[in-house]
Amino acid sequence: MSLEQGLNIIDEALMLAVDSLASKGMPENEAHIALLVRLWSSVPEEVAEVATMLRDDPELMSAMSKGAVDQSTAL
Repeated sequence: MSLEQGLNIIDEALMLAVDSLASKGMPENEAHIALLVRLWSSVPEEVAEVATMLRDDPELMSAMSKGAVDQSTAL
């Protein structure tokens, strides 16, 4: 699986979760916050540390942003 395919799967799962929470009355921003808090609290600390390092990697963030743009233009 390519990085882009993996990111698309994650993006779709996150959108589904946000949409589900919003349909139950939670504001979208609160849904995003709830997802972040839940994710950070449900993974081992070492995994969260690696995710933080990757989040701060401009090359990875650029690839993720490009994937998001590619996905939105495909709709």
